[in-house]
Amino acid sequence: MKPKISPEEYRKILEALELDTLYLSELSSKFREEFLSQSLKLEIDEKESFVQENNILKVVYTFKLTAKDDAMEEPGITLQARYIVRYQITKEVQVTKEFMKVFSDLTIGMLLWTYFRELVNNMVYRMGMPPLVLPLKKR
Repeated sequence: MKPKISPEEYRKILEALELDTLYLSELSSKFREEFLSQSLKLEIDEKESFVQENNILKVVYTFKLTAKDDAMEEPGITLQARYIVRYQITKEVQVTKEFMKVFSDLTIGMLLWTYFRELVNNMVYRMGMPPLVLPLKKR
């Protein structure tokens, strides 16, 4: 279902946001050699939440990657990364759920994807596996 926000309203809120900071707030990984195979399938889940407090918009964005063989009961590799992205709100606007749905899909998810790709590549390599390069994200 498409979010119900007009391009004008979206632009008005977007123009009020200035990126303050972003950082990795939580990271977990699990490598289970007994569940590895040549037939691992990657699955990546993403979720976000946000809170607006006065002139700050705080977005929590989580990626979870699992690499699992369908014939195995557990994933061989699991990586979860939680990022915090904080924006200063420079004008009097109310950030809505409709705005955040579009903003998360088009902006934050794309912004953080490059960080997550690099993190996955490094972590998988440090697990003794061949480098894993995630594809470009296309929306």
